[in-house]
Amino acid sequence: MKKVLSSMALASALVIGSSAAYADMHPGIQGLNELLIQKGIITKEELEAQAKKHSLTITGYIQVQGMVSENNNEIGADSKAVADEDGFRVRRANFTASGYAYEHVKFKLETDLVGESGFPRVDDAWIEDDRLPYLVGRVGQYKAPFGREYLTSASEILTIERSEATNQITPGRDIGIMAYGKIPDSMFNYYAGIFNGIQRKSASTYSVGAYNGTGRNKTANDNDNFMFVGRLVAKPVDWAEVGVNALASHDDEPSGNSVSRTSLGIDFQVKNKERGCTLQGEYLMQNGEGKAIDSDGFYILAGHFIVPKLLEGVLKYEEYNTREDMLAAANFREDDIRWLTAGVNFYIFGTHDAKLMANYIFKGEKDDSYDNNTLLARVQLRF
Repeated sequence: MKKVLSSMALASALVIGSSAAYADMHPGIQGLNELLIQKGIITKEELEAQAKKHSLTITGYIQVQGMVSENNNEIGADSKAVADEDGFRVRRANFTASGYAYEHVKFKLETDLVGESGFPRVDDAWIEDDRLPYLVGRVGQYKAPFGREYLTSASEILTIERSEATNQITPGRDIGIMAYGKIPDSMFNYYAGIFNGIQRKSASTYSVGAYNGTGRNKTANDNDNFMFVGRLVAKPVDWAEVGVNALASHDDEPSGNSVSRTSLGIDFQVKNKERGCTLQGEYLMQNGEGKAIDSDGFYILAGHFIVPKLLEGVLKYEEYNTREDMLAAANFREDDIRWLTAGVNFYIFGTHDAKLMANYIFKGEKDDSYDNNTLLARVQLRF
């Protein structure tokens, strides 16, 4: 009888606790796993091996957002102002299925039920083999490895919206193949990918919305050219990271015109978990030919917990600039912004799973300045 009960417990552990990610999110399951290990019914190695054979984790998050903007009601036809409507919106409603289909064969399928135009869309759909930690291969649709802020999940960034340089210069999600991993016996992690490549996102500085991902959900490449992206991250100590990015792409339009661009970026993050403080910065630039636009920008962000693990204060200063000599040929307007964001984050249970956020953005422009300061508030629930 004891053997039967032990077998039943083992089977339950393998079925319910097979996903390490699931266990991390549900302390009760993690506790059951630890108890079974203590009783000698299963070893930690056996449990981890089973988790990598067959597992399925369902996660997601909902972000509900409100905005009030000091828009100038007398916006002329020649003005660069974009009238943002005050009100509420569901910013994101994401569902993710991920896990291991077979040992070392991982997958992820992420959808956003809201999307950029109010219609559901596929964000991530990829398969990877992690058999070799120094050479992980991934194919499908996902974020091209460029930019610290962009690669950080929207559920974990410290401000409600990403910086404008990130929105305008990062390549977004695309379809392609990538190799990444940790270089053996070093402090470096690398990422290198080839993607279909997309045409540059349209410049739209003075609105608060979703910009990234215009290359997603394409059934085929729109020409015979590709986009090459690389990222190298150094972590000399546990509390500091430095990253560099590079991108090169070329697109031929049906009209015969060509669009080429190269982008570079450098970023850093210093994070002291014991003192609850974060310092992060990033510089991004792009050079373009044809309809691609020359621009650059940066941000620097500081966060500090006023009340440990509960209340965090955040300050971020950012700039984004376009080159005037490109405007006529590219038919883009000039963007030259200086924004300062002051915010607070309240972590209801001490994590990103449930939090309240509020940002006030002091918006300044080099030319054609107008009243456009913005107040944003967000409620987030991650499950």
